[in-house]
Amino acid sequence: MAGVMQEIIFGLAGGLGLFLLGFALMGIGFQNIAGGKIYRFMEKTNHPLVAMGTGFLMTLILQKTGAATVLLIGLLGSRLIHLQQGICVMLGINLGATLLVHLTSFQIGSYAYLAVGLGFLLYAFGKRHHIQYLGFTTLGFGLVFIGLNTLTAAMQPVLDHWLLPATLTQIRLTPLYGYLLGFLTTALLQNNIAAIGILQAFLRQGALGGQENLLLSLPEVLPFLLGTGLGIGVMATVTALKSNLLAKRAVWAHWLIMGTTTMGLLLFRTPVARVASWATLQLWSLFATGNNLAFSSFPVSSVTTGARLLTKEVAMAHTLFNLVMVLIWLPLTGPVARFLGERVTGFWRPQEEDSTEQEYLNERFYLMPGLALRGAAKEIMRTAQIAIDMLYFARIAFFKGQSSAIKDIAKKEEIVDEKRRQITIYLSTLLSKNILTAPQSRYLAGLIHVINDVERIADHAEHIGEFAEAKVEEKLPFSQVAMDEIGLLYDKVLDICKKALIALEEDDPLLARQVLEREIAIDKLQEEMRQNHINRLNQGRCWPGSGIIYLELLASLERVADHAANIAEVTLVGKEELI
Repeated sequence: MAGVMQEIIFGLAGGLGLFLLGFALMGIGFQNIAGGKIYRFMEKTNHPLVAMGTGFLMTLILQKTGAATVLLIGLLGSRLIHLQQGICVMLGINLGATLLVHLTSFQIGSYAYLAVGLGFLLYAFGKRHHIQYLGFTTLGFGLVFIGLNTLTAAMQPVLDHWLLPATLTQIRLTPLYGYLLGFLTTALLQNNIAAIGILQAFLRQGALGGQENLLLSLPEVLPFLLGTGLGIGVMATVTALKSNLLAKRAVWAHWLIMGTTTMGLLLFRTPVARVASWATLQLWSLFATGNNLAFSSFPVSSVTTGARLLTKEVAMAHTLFNLVMVLIWLPLTGPVARFLGERVTGFWRPQEEDSTEQEYLNERFYLMPGLALRGAAKEIMRTAQIAIDMLYFARIAFFKGQSSAIKDIAKKEEIVDEKRRQITIYLSTLLSKNILTAPQSRYLAGLIHVINDVERIADHAEHIGEFAEAKVEEKLPFSQVAMDEIGLLYDKVLDICKKALIALEEDDPLLARQVLEREIAIDKLQEEMRQNHINRLNQGRCWPGSGIIYLELLASLERVADHAANIAEVTLVGKEELI
């Protein structure tokens, strides 16, 4: 008995490990080839179909619905997408899982080992990154099927176990039992594809061992399949516990949509099974005919009845289940988002507004480096806006002598320093994972320079606030001509700071070049103002103490313009190539 249990446990653990490792390697390959472009594609439109398509691609690229769901919660938690968009992405994630389930219904025999060998050769000897990433994908593809074969072999002792007939009888008599079994299996594995893979291996072993009479029919398997869909909500819930209210509303949406859909289909499982069986026969008969005509060497078995067909019917039923869910809920994403926005407010209290909160920095984005870089860029934009606000406060303090503005500058300077530290650590951690392409690494270095420039702008704003404080306390006089000159320079500096940030955020090289041109003009204007000041001193029209403040203020504004030019130069690196 102990030997049988050991055989079952070792076989399931090893097979499941290879199965999941295969999907993980495929995900690494796909992520490095195309993963960074997902959010860039998403942010250009809020159309529900495009958002759903993005979710579909997320599943294919990450090769895991669980990882895609965690990433979605991260997007919502960082407020990079809104709730309706998130619901559409969630529907796309579930729809994308159908392709992975269909993949598990194939049988490629010993070709799986060929895929592993070919993948290793591409990875080990490929000179270009894309060839190496293709090697990862091919290697992972082979491991998926080797894992399935191992799981299938491990199911033989399970089929011979004396408890199996009683368990199958219970599932036949009580569909809710199978539903809960699918839910718990997925919740435990945190992966519904893995749960369905175990089911496929069980059915395949029954066919190989000639024990098809023991197995369940499709209407009896459907409850387990529906339960796996609901089970992925456990990971989403755990992930959202420490996130913001928007992410928690998305979790409510997942339970609402998935729960009502699966329970409804559970009641109509017999007609759903009939449709799935008919569609499977049509599709696989067509596929087998085409294969025999064009690719007769590819090892695809002809479609028969029994357990061999049941594995394909399971994949088709999973597809129909998700298509039905999309057709019902995609038109209702707007009303659902509004309903949850109104109702989900008191149970989970919104997070307190914290000026030092890392709104866009999310460790879950490390799965997709391009998205992590975009989040870091947005957090830098947020920090830069605080620095520009400091410049505005400093201007008010200098021209109007408001002491409250000086106090606000000091508080904001501490916030900017803390944000620079957080962003630098985040980017350094991302770099240390060694998953960036060469262009992404260059862009990351540019972002580190940008946040340092932003922090220096904040420092100069603080210095200007100190000049304003000295002007008030020492009652230093400034002529109207001097004040007008300072106002003119100040406005030009503020203007190029805003334009530099807009250029970085919108990938606008033309605007970045304008910033560089205007920075040169500011340098010339500052030199003219210095000469004017010297002339006033020679004419005895300027108080020496005021003159020191005047020159220091000009120097600070000129340095702020230099930092704005540095930010514009990062834009000219070519951000559009990097993400």
